Amino acid sequence: MTSLEGQTALVTGASTGIGAAAAVALAEAGADVGINYRRSKRAARGVCRRIERLGRRAMLLECDVCDPDQVDAMVEAFVDEFGRLDVLFANAGGLIQRSPIAGASDRLWHQVVALNLDSVFYTVRAALGPMLKARRGHIILNASLAARTGGGGGSVPYAAAKGALVAFTKGLALEVAADGVRVNAVAPGVTLTPFHDKVTEPARMKGFKASIPIGRCGEAADIARAVVWLAGETDGFITGETIYLTGGA
Repeated sequence: MTSLEGQTALVTGASTGIGAAAAVALAEAGADVGINYRRSKRAARGVCRRIERLGRRAMLLECDVCDPDQVDAMVEAFVDEFGRLDVLFANAGGLIQRSPIAGASDRLWHQVVALNLDSVFYTVRAALGPMLKARRGHIILNASLAARTGGGGGSVPYAAAKGALVAFTKGLALEVAADGVRVNAVAPGVTLTPFHDKVTEPARMKGFKASIPIGRCGEAADIARAVVWLAGETDGFITGETIYLTGGA
């Protein structure tokens, strides 16, 4: 059993989907949790209530993770409240919309890269301040199976950004290993979350499911369990790795 008793965790994009499931799972393991959201305040409050019912502390953190100044302020507020930052799950991201590269606008490309790559850089950079000072911490990034496959149609910008996260994970792990900070990533396959509700039509989703050897799509709880397991490896040997959670796909 993983125990995070006495630890704190900050989860970006924590109001719905994988982020919400991970926030609750981290609290179930004993952590106090910061719940970042941008627009979905009602959903974020629901996650907060679930965590508080577990007897853990929860903090709502409204922040656009694509804005470095807001990110710096969010991390500062988190540390002011909890006194330490042990785990960062940089989960926020999204496809925004599907578009073939030949028809993709500059704006779409930059939006996707900002949301899935720039935001992680800003959040990790801010989190490293207190982690390096304490000489401890675990950074977990949310990559994607798309980093390996190129995506599921009309999603090259997303796949490219997620592929960059895999390299970012490896490089940062090498950079901060001697400082007591470990860096890993989870890479979900097709997972039943609001992500696909917005950008994947039913016929495409049916095809995705048919390609999964285990016979079902992933659920947010599947990814959350891996996040908690990685977070619980406080003095562990795993760093620089990307764990693909794809049902065999």
